[in-house]
Amino acid sequence: MMEYQKIFVSMICYITPLSVVLYVLLFHTLPTKVSAANYYVNFVAPVIVEKSKLSYGNSANWKYLRKKIFEVQGDRCLCCGKKSEQLHVDHIKPKSRYPHLEFMIDNLQVLCPECNMKKSNSHETDYRKTEHLVSLVREINNNKLLQRKYVYDFKVLEKLANKRFKAEMKNRSYMQVLPIV
Repeated sequence: MMEYQKIFVSMICYITPLSVVLYVLLFHTLPTKVSAANYYVNFVAPVIVEKSKLSYGNSANWKYLRKKIFEVQGDRCLCCGKKSEQLHVDHIKPKSRYPHLEFMIDNLQVLCPECNMKKSNSHETDYRKTEHLVSLVREINNNKLLQRKYVYDFKVLEKLANKRFKAEMKNRSYMQVLPIV
């Protein structure tokens, strides 16, 4: 019985100071240094991300990517095919759940406002057609800035383009030619 009492007393001696430090850290120190308004927690993947200080649509990075994506994918909605004055550049994997993909050209597609609202940030639907993927791969191969700064995983994009191209060639009855990648 005496051994258990010694173990119990020694545990209390170690745990009590740790719980006090933890209490002070969680309820007094951190809330004054980190405001909840500047941070959000992504519960899908446990990542804490600081909200951007710049206006999203006005950054030079976004303007460059928006221009490039319209050059590659054209001026029609990839979902419904509608031509519109106000097309949106949509994130295939939503930036709310994948903030590291926010400025990656291989995560962008052109949608009309209606299709973009339907897709929302709850779906990860990729509406890009084979020719868009092949054009994007070619553009990235020819543009060193895109390669260095705006592509998350080029190998995955290249595999996706080849896979869709080969599947499309099987379904068509004309001569099969592989894309220049």
